Amino acid sequence: MNAADIILASSRDEAPALICDGETLSRSELRAMSVRFGNGLRASGVTRGDRVLFALDDGPVLYAVYLGCLRIGAVAVAVNPRWKDAELEAVLADSEARLMLIEPDRELDDARVLAATDDLFAEQPATLESVDMAGDDPAFWIYTSGTTGTPKAAVHCHRAANVATSGIRDVSGLGPDDRVLVTSKTFFAFALAHGLFGALSLGATVILHRPWPRPDDILALAKQTQPTAVYSVPTLYRAMLDSGGDVAAAFATTRRFVSAGEPLPPVLLERWREATGRPIAEGIGTSETVFLVIANPPDAVRPGSAGLPVPGMRVELRDETGAAIDEPERVGDLWVSADSVAAGYWQRPELSAELFVNGWFRTGDRFCFDTGGYWYHQGRRDDMLKIAGQWVSPAEIENCVTGAKLCGEAALVAAPDRDGLDRPILFVAAVTAEREAEIAEAVCDTVARELSPNKCPAEVRLVEALPRTATGKVQRFRLREMAQGTNRET
Repeated sequence: MNAADIILASSRDEAPALICDGETLSRSELRAMSVRFGNGLRASGVTRGDRVLFALDDGPVLYAVYLGCLRIGAVAVAVNPRWKDAELEAVLADSEARLMLIEPDRELDDARVLAATDDLFAEQPATLESVDMAGDDPAFWIYTSGTTGTPKAAVHCHRAANVATSGIRDVSGLGPDDRVLVTSKTFFAFALAHGLFGALSLGATVILHRPWPRPDDILALAKQTQPTAVYSVPTLYRAMLDSGGDVAAAFATTRRFVSAGEPLPPVLLERWREATGRPIAEGIGTSETVFLVIANPPDAVRPGSAGLPVPGMRVELRDETGAAIDEPERVGDLWVSADSVAAGYWQRPELSAELFVNGWFRTGDRFCFDTGGYWYHQGRRDDMLKIAGQWVSPAEIENCVTGAKLCGEAALVAAPDRDGLDRPILFVAAVTAEREAEIAEAVCDTVARELSPNKCPAEVRLVEALPRTATGKVQRFRLREMAQGTNRET
């Protein structure tokens, strides 16, 4: 088997595969492009099992080179193109990659880095036989942040492609006539699963948007391309409602709205239903599962719930001892088993052994279910925050700020705003009087310069001292209470 062959198996060669920048690429054209890029990677020294990193904007080049990489048996790794040079260099070293492709307008001082354009590898042969791979051979990685803020790679195998159609077709009802707009970027599991893997496997058309998604741009794109299905995150759904644009007109042809990445507040779901006449179906998945494991059926959405177990996914709720929980309303840990579950983390044997057990993945998410079988998210075991669909490590941001000597100590927490969406609030203490007026701007400037844009706090609060326990640990629950007390009034 080969995951790329499963994705490209549709016989409708002249059917549209991608829409990007006003142009349409057919399935045969995408297949031919993947052949050229696959041959080009091979000519550049990439062999079976080698990692290839793609720090590229969403577009035909990213899709084609990703598929070409899979076809030659190499391991495809899409990473955030907005990462700073130091962050890209770190994953380049961690992955021991053979090659990295970056945008033409960017430079990185490493012999393994190439600038990717439409005509890269233009002279390569037009034929390529996909390498026959075992189901448990590595196919692609997804980098996800750890508790220290250091990215770790979840290693996924070719068998993951077997899951590409079952849950997506059965949950969202997608088929060959659909046009699918996924607003998240392909380096996210959510977008990779439901765009490149899912929609293409079903013969549907994927609508791609190169820039980082902004509400006005997405509304304009939707009006132009008329998607029948939209996969997005609560933050962007809310931003589109607040933009003043005509949401109903933009999504007049859309039958299915799906949300993941962070919990969907019921108030936001109702606002969207009022604006469009159709609900948002919430679901939950992880970088380690790739696809959604729990999701609301579009015709039976239950506000506040993550939904029902997705076909093709085995999910269990377990207690502290690992025993299965079968009583409604009892909170436990979510465990998942499926072909798409990662084999483990790259070069993290201890963590892999802890979280990947006998074919099951312990997600770290806490859930309960009701008598109707709907599941409800109860938070996570660790202190990681999920902001705008991305995991954020408080320690990484706190260390960035204190390391720059902007304050004596700092603590990041998340608190819901008026719509129930979490926003990151940074509390800083031990600030000198002469710096107090400028500290908020300095903090945001420093984080933006040193880290990725999504890690900038939405607000900076000054306090005399961080609340601590008798043993010196920061009482984050008290900071969350302080943040929520103000947010309810804003």
